[in-house]
Amino acid sequence: MNLFEYEAKRIFEAGGIPVPPSARVTKPEELAKVHFGYPLVLKCQVLTGGRGKAGGIQFAHDLTEGKKWVKDLMALEIKGSKTESLLVEPKMPIAREMYLAVTLDRERGCPIFIAAAEGGIEIETNPHVLTEPIPTPYHPYVGRALAAKLGLTGVVMTRFADIANKLYKLFESKDLDLAEINPLVITTGDDVVALDGKIIVNDDSIARQPQFKGWMEPHLCDLSSRERRAKMADLNLVELDGNIGILCNGAGLTMATMDMVKAFGGQPGNFLDAGGGSDQKKTLAALELVNENPNVEVILLNILGGITACDEVAGALVEFMKKHPERQMVVRLRGNNQDKAETMLAASGLKLYPALEEAVKEPVARSKAAGKKPALAAKA
Repeated sequence: MNLFEYEAKRIFEAGGIPVPPSARVTKPEELAKVHFGYPLVLKCQVLTGGRGKAGGIQFAHDLTEGKKWVKDLMALEIKGSKTESLLVEPKMPIAREMYLAVTLDRERGCPIFIAAAEGGIEIETNPHVLTEPIPTPYHPYVGRALAAKLGLTGVVMTRFADIANKLYKLFESKDLDLAEINPLVITTGDDVVALDGKIIVNDDSIARQPQFKGWMEPHLCDLSSRERRAKMADLNLVELDGNIGILCNGAGLTMATMDMVKAFGGQPGNFLDAGGGSDQKKTLAALELVNENPNVEVILLNILGGITACDEVAGALVEFMKKHPERQMVVRLRGNNQDKAETMLAASGLKLYPALEEAVKEPVARSKAAGKKPALAAKA
């Protein structure tokens, strides 16, 4: 779950990391209630990157100019992401910008600090970025060592190290995938302040993080309606432009199935990974989501029953086909409780395709045949 900047800063502040004073506004008239003095910085609250380049950060030197920017920025859409609100802060006297983040390094199998003595945009192209493995258990000397490697000295070094230590503590205690401060600024008075922040919460941890319960749905605003519903149902759905609906379990099997569809000349209409252990209810929800895509001509279900029981999937298929008897469906279902599933599907009249290649070629052929028909006939 990707958080808005204002939410990340609240978490930083609660964790003892200095942030600028701020207020959120959504209407021009609300700016009159902000008493930080001018100039002010107004920042679009969106869940996508590239905000600065897109004109989503502006400066106001008086109330009249500020109101104009509030109106303009609230109408701004950045990379398809609508502006949810504006964060208003006083302009800081910046002497230097730095970069600091904590994330997981899956190759090393540990969390790492990513830091640079120069922050700002396009940090990924900075050749002087440090990546430092974080030891377990954690000790405060790690933050001081990182500050020293960045060439910091004196009070700035102490303040940077304190922020690094607190950022790691937040990362660990709140089960984050990413805690990033960019830029981390040193002011002309040698204060060290998180001027911008990004936090990504691990989706699988939300059940044990009471603070984030109920946060998921409002943070899916950049997804389509079906993709949002899939996320809330614990299904991984990405909609595509093709006309073959694909439903599998496991990201690897789903990707492999999509590759085969493409190799045989078909066009996937979606990626849908139902995950392991999906029961009848969850599988039925997945089928309904794929079925609702108006571009889908035929659904290919390719389930490998490991944790998932094939008879649970078969139960969902039988229920789905009773409701949608017109839907073209190709089913490959192998593994746990396969015999029970085959009996259930045989009774329903739904044909099984045990061989993978045959199971993939069939929907490709049907989708091509549908594409050759006049539009009205194809939908009949």
